[in-house]
Amino acid sequence: MSERTDLVARLATWVGSSLVVDELGTGWPSLATLTIDGESVPLALFVSTVTRSHRNRDAVERRFQNPSNIPLVSVSGRESVLIGVWDKDDVEEVGRPVVAMAEARRRDDGRTTRWSVFLQLAALLEAEATGWASDVTDSGETIRYLHPVMLPVAITASMNRTEPNEKSIYRSISTLGLLDPATDLTELPEIERVRRTVTSLVRDSKFSGAVLDAYARRCAMCGLGLGLVQGAHIYPASAPGSRDETSNGLALCANHHLAFDRYLIAIRPDTMEVIFNPSVLELAESDEAVSTFVRNTVYRLRVADAGHGPDPHAFDRRHDYFKEQYAWANLYRD
Repeated sequence: MSERTDLVARLATWVGSSLVVDELGTGWPSLATLTIDGESVPLALFVSTVTRSHRNRDAVERRFQNPSNIPLVSVSGRESVLIGVWDKDDVEEVGRPVVAMAEARRRDDGRTTRWSVFLQLAALLEAEATGWASDVTDSGETIRYLHPVMLPVAITASMNRTEPNEKSIYRSISTLGLLDPATDLTELPEIERVRRTVTSLVRDSKFSGAVLDAYARRCAMCGLGLGLVQGAHIYPASAPGSRDETSNGLALCANHHLAFDRYLIAIRPDTMEVIFNPSVLELAESDEAVSTFVRNTVYRLRVADAGHGPDPHAFDRRHDYFKEQYAWANLYRD
């Protein structure tokens, strides 16, 4: 077994039972199957070791590379996954392994020259400490840094071109005790607990991606894109009977998402009009920033793709579920 294939084997052990290596090959790629939420996703894993960057930036940077003169070539029917594994370092003490996942499709161009994926040391250290971090490079590439158990979430997010809710990620990592040295993930109850939690995060990522696609990845309340939009549940995911369907979702920028979650904005189900809490409108009279936020909000929700718009009943259920919080709103015209 070579150093690279040994790395793939260790990666599969760290990730857990959801990742099965079908063929080790050379490690560039290894063929594997990811099973999550009842679905099997065939993968081509391109894996390398993270080392110092060796360009006079070792204080802030690391990198991983393709094997000398060997390109990244996609395998028909399989999702390409490009991974650097950081489990040792010449300078830093690495307490637990970190997976850095880059965008394979950016490098699937047949290049046989040696190329590098450069990583922020600060992001590697953050992921070691918290279990998750992400970074967008100057060229617009998203690199995710994560605890190996979270790899199914990162792969799903990449496939759906979305970002998982980091608050949910950190809460799940804490609940699972992934950062606790005493946690033994090889025990069956622990494996099942991890599987259920990761499945939930994967479903959320799939839902978010579908909602974003329905709104052309632009905010339904202001039209902002730029990759700053999230898929939000109308009737909350934690509520009884909530479903992860596009009809129960809105694509919202971070500001409108927070305003919606904090009941500062409501939607009239019959007309899809956007209405503000009176306290917001009052503050807008003296606060220019709030005034700009109100002005930049559409009068009526932007239209989603045909057949993928919000279900008015989802708003009905939301307003009934949070009845006290919407006491200020005149949501139904006489």
